[in-house]
Amino acid sequence: MKTDARTVRAGARTREAPRNQEWFLTLLPVFPIVLLVMRLWYASRQDTQTLLLLVQTISPLGLLSAVLLTTMWVLPVACVGGRLLGTLHWISTGRSSWLVRSARRLPGWVVVLTVVVGVCTWQLRFLPTLMMLSLALAGLTVRDRFPDHAGLRAAVCYGLPVVAGALSYVLLWPAIAAAFTQRDVATALLLTLPPGLAALLTGPVPSAPARVLTHGIAIAMAVLTPLLVGVVVMRAPILPLVAVQIEGEGSTEVVVGHLVATDDQMSTVLRRDGAVSFVRNDRLRSKVLCPDPGEVPRTWVNLHGWYVEQSVISWLAPAPASTRAPADPRCQGRPAPDAAEPGGGGTEPGGSGTKPAGDRPEPAGDRPGVDGPELRPGGGR
Repeated sequence: MKTDARTVRAGARTREAPRNQEWFLTLLPVFPIVLLVMRLWYASRQDTQTLLLLVQTISPLGLLSAVLLTTMWVLPVACVGGRLLGTLHWISTGRSSWLVRSARRLPGWVVVLTVVVGVCTWQLRFLPTLMMLSLALAGLTVRDRFPDHAGLRAAVCYGLPVVAGALSYVLLWPAIAAAFTQRDVATALLLTLPPGLAALLTGPVPSAPARVLTHGIAIAMAVLTPLLVGVVVMRAPILPLVAVQIEGEGSTEVVVGHLVATDDQMSTVLRRDGAVSFVRNDRLRSKVLCPDPGEVPRTWVNLHGWYVEQSVISWLAPAPASTRAPADPRCQGRPAPDAAEPGGGGTEPGGSGTKPAGDRPEPAGDRPGVDGPELRPGGGR
């Protein structure tokens, strides 16, 4: 009787425990706001006056778009990974936990939708990993919902991963060979290992280490994901990177930096070393839009013209003319020999407006003041 009474009291406490956790939703907007403030603080090189200038001129829409684009590739990891770990723990141990309950509350159509989003937004080198996780989740789901259908279990848990892995190796073989030829070890492993491991992840694990394995990975994902999102957002561009060529009295100088604001009299440029330069428009000879250094590819491994650092969307989209333009010396801080005529308002020869350059800009470094007052971190002029 004592045991029964204790069980009844425990069940009553469980039923009385509050299950509504809507208060957690109020914390969701806090994380993007903190990231936005930290991004501006990082861009201003921890200088208060520069921070106030950026806050006055920068629209938060650009910063929010960086958070949104980062969420697009983090969402498949959270949904597919959480559902996979929860299902694996339930099949391996037969016990429920917070991870299993969270996985069961996630609808199947949401998981499918996040997989589609991952296929469109992830880079080519990460698509085999997404395929491996999706096939493993499909196999574990079949084991959980159809334990008595041996034929269906064999087809989904073993046949489908083997066929998908073989097709992946056939399709990705040119990129795999190019990665090994160029000694790009990371790309070669990302393209080679996941298709072969898919068939090994569709079954249960021993019950003893199952809880430590699944919950340990889930906790690591919960801790590392915000950190990775923060790093990506902190490095995301918030202002256009430009190179302006200025003509002085017998001198020519090029300023490479981020365009903060422009009006009828002056253009405000945030240099890459953190200094703010105010350039009079009457001394502005030309202005060119430079590519973001983060967009420069780090590997040339490709699959029939689809580079491994490109997503499906970027590969299908038409290539802009800037990628085929010759290198502009102004993005490296060197004057252009054939710049626009003075008073042209920053236009290129034969055109109007700004024209993107096609090469990676080099850091401008510390250069002398160009025009008017120049503010540097610490308030010095």
